[in-house]
Amino acid sequence: MSNDKIIQFDFSSERPDVHRLLRKMPELHARYGLWIINAGAASRSAENGFVSCRPRKFEFYSISHLIEGAGRCWIDGCGEWDVSPGQLITVAPGVLNRYGGAAGLPYVEDSIRFTGPIADMLYQSGILQNGVADFGSARKLLPIMAMIQDPSRDAQFNANIMLQKLLVDLYLERNRTLSVTPVEALLEAIKSRPEHWWTVEEMAEFCNLSVDQFRRNFERRTGMRPKRYLEEFKLRLAAEFLVSGSAPVAEIALRLGYRDPYHFSRRFKLFAGVSPERYRREFPNFTAPSGN
Repeated sequence: MSNDKIIQFDFSSERPDVHRLLRKMPELHARYGLWIINAGAASRSAENGFVSCRPRKFEFYSISHLIEGAGRCWIDGCGEWDVSPGQLITVAPGVLNRYGGAAGLPYVEDSIRFTGPIADMLYQSGILQNGVADFGSARKLLPIMAMIQDPSRDAQFNANIMLQKLLVDLYLERNRTLSVTPVEALLEAIKSRPEHWWTVEEMAEFCNLSVDQFRRNFERRTGMRPKRYLEEFKLRLAAEFLVSGSAPVAEIALRLGYRDPYHFSRRFKLFAGVSPERYRREFPNFTAPSGN
């Protein structure tokens, strides 16, 4: 992909088009939390359509799988790319964007538009991201499209489940392709030395990045700040040690780099809501809160 022609759009001289959500979410989908509004199979736009495509915003989430032709895509705050068959464009509500045919070819797409609280949570958690990603040549949206043609409740729920799984699988695949990055190597090093307290500077040096670059890359990969990730990793491991063995709390604390067992107990209680001793007694009926 090239990224050499970032578009500048002057809101003072021209307002973008808005593709609106024309009707209210049906009650069935409101109860579920996700609504697939509509879809299109093998929709074809004009040759070089990117040139004439006006800047626009959607009031819904849109995913577009380029299956034939060629394209170019610009998303505000992300960049501009050439798009090849087998790639997927994702755009969230309210984000300025343009995409269409390029290189003298049309843009032929399978696409799905959807909305709802579940989509919002996927977006806020980073599972659903604006941009262009490899998706493969198989037309993975077609089974979802076929399912939403059936108006029955079970078919509509099944279509929603299929869409959620597809979006999560795409996120996991994207992360697998990043498995050779310095941050991934650091995460493995952290797991291999649970007793070590890494400083942010030490982590940045390990990744051969400046501290600011490291923080941005680390948070993009994990969704957490480095120090918070480090301690939560230790405390989750502590919870495992507490229920899988009989080692004293002080020994577990030392194994995870806590020199003061009382400090460890305070930090564990903040994480789990109960003391280490109570957590051990009440497991498996107790569930520690997940990190935000």
